[in-house]
Amino acid sequence: MKKNTVKLFVLALALGSSLTALAQTPEQRAEIVKHYDLQKNKELYERLKLQEDESYERALELAAIKGWPLEMKKKGYTSTLVGVTEDDQPIYIMPYNDGARKTARVPAVQPGGIFALNITGQNMIIGVWEPGSVRTSHNDLNGAVTVMDGATFSGPSDNNGHATHVSGTMIGRGVSDPAAKGLAYSATLWAHNAQNDRSEASARADQGLLVSNHSYGVDFDIQPAWKKGAYDVEAASWDDMLFDHDYYLPVFAAGNDRVNEENNIIVGDGNAKNVVTVAACNEVDPYSGPGSVQMSSFSSYGPTDDYRIKPDIATQGVGVYSCYDNSNSDYATLQGTSMAAPGIAASLTLMQQHYNELNGNFMMAATVKGLMIHTADEAGTAAGPDHRFGWGLVNVTSAVQLISADNSATTAVIEENTLSQSQVYTKTVTAANSDMLKATISWRDLAGPINSGVENLATPVLVNDLDIRITKDGETFFPWKLTSGLTAVKADNIVDNVEVIEIDNPTAGEVYTIEVTHKGVLENFIPQKYSLIVSGVTDLASVSDKQIAKFGVYPNPAQDILNITLDNSLSNSVTQAVLYDIQGRVVKDFGASKTNLDVSSVASGVYLLTVNVDNGAYTESKKIVIK
Repeated sequence: MKKNTVKLFVLALALGSSLTALAQTPEQRAEIVKHYDLQKNKELYERLKLQEDESYERALELAAIKGWPLEMKKKGYTSTLVGVTEDDQPIYIMPYNDGARKTARVPAVQPGGIFALNITGQNMIIGVWEPGSVRTSHNDLNGAVTVMDGATFSGPSDNNGHATHVSGTMIGRGVSDPAAKGLAYSATLWAHNAQNDRSEASARADQGLLVSNHSYGVDFDIQPAWKKGAYDVEAASWDDMLFDHDYYLPVFAAGNDRVNEENNIIVGDGNAKNVVTVAACNEVDPYSGPGSVQMSSFSSYGPTDDYRIKPDIATQGVGVYSCYDNSNSDYATLQGTSMAAPGIAASLTLMQQHYNELNGNFMMAATVKGLMIHTADEAGTAAGPDHRFGWGLVNVTSAVQLISADNSATTAVIEENTLSQSQVYTKTVTAANSDMLKATISWRDLAGPINSGVENLATPVLVNDLDIRITKDGETFFPWKLTSGLTAVKADNIVDNVEVIEIDNPTAGEVYTIEVTHKGVLENFIPQKYSLIVSGVTDLASVSDKQIAKFGVYPNPAQDILNITLDNSLSNSVTQAVLYDIQGRVVKDFGASKTNLDVSSVASGVYLLTVNVDNGAYTESKKIVIK
């Protein structure tokens, strides 16, 4: 378990200008990769690549028979055939297309900003996948883009300059026009064609990539009605891959398909649980409250069919000025969620850079996603998240403030924890003032049940359902959730893998208890990693936290006999004790009323022991090693 409490912001800022930018050096990327099972991920890559290749070959075969075009010109861009669905329908992908920096509140943490920081993306790498290719010779991109899959720039207006514009928003140097400087203008890009994106993304994650941008999606106009808001095979495939890559976070554009005020129209990859899906709003400068954030006329609205909060976040996607590809000094102003997504990818990269400079390691993807959501500014007509802006307007300055408070005893908490079967995590905190006490949990979830053709299927796709609660003097505070009426309420959330509690008027100086639990049984009894972010607290030096486990085992490792001890809050009545292997298969059922278990016949290895006490009143699992 990695645990950090955040440092007093002012102190960290005083040191900020002297920090050395280590960031994503080869050594840092190697450190990220050490957390992965590379053999398992190699098999995953090969499986994804085979699926993509077979899908594309089938698409070409059917195109020849049915006369499908390989490319179609639509809305000024090229829609490209890349595969077929499970029922042999064509899959076409197409782009979703100085204010972007201000809207994301980036200038304050860069040279010339009020905090004397230098967070510009030094040594950081951002991945980009695009239907077209980047003009790598552009003055703002020259020497900063590595083409990773051999995709070549075909000349001016390669997919209407989309890839070049998106790249400039992230890392443009502002050489020919400083007004076009990207958000992370010292970072570099790993560029790819969008064909085979999932398998390539898996391979890049295994090379230590942290963040990537995907400003494209399936062609909305040819999607069947059931696909809108659905958790389909594309979304599930991303979740499956990302569950094994704790540090890698892809960012997707929500789409530009809203004509009036249609809801539930995000399709494909953007409905995945473990990605960030981005809405496009107008420029915001300055932010003066929710009313200052105006939605674009085109950004696709959520939620998903199971009422998960999508999109996740909003930033400027209207009137974005960036590199263009007619010449090496060309610029253009474009709009679209395609223009918003790279602003978020760059923002997440800056957050990772700053965290690394202060802590010497990077945040897990669930942590940085949770941090982005936790520090977002309110947008929309009502409090809480919604299906238009998601959790609100991104705020890099607020995220940096929270990170900069790392290791303080007075302001906030960032933790990366693990929750085992039936465990309860608690933390007591003291409210700093009466403004707001806020707590967020975020976790990577396994791929859920896939919708194969049912319109508006509301069955939750969440696999491991974690819960956060805050209590004080018998009162319980709940997280936000979205109702079927598309209003945000504070209640039990059974669909989202991010939960946020906001206490608007806490009592300053009073103690509140944060509790993290889970419902049911964790998949295969495997402990779930999660991230916890808390702000609006003080006196963290006296904070206490613990994992409440009500039974113990000894010796562990065991050879012949394994003994069970029970907490005083339980009776001594063991209803059942079962040993499982790590695939969740029953190895041995010891039956009831036994606290001394004979494991002499069990093969050496790692197992999970599940103990049921008092006829199901309490169940918990522990990892056991048999010698």
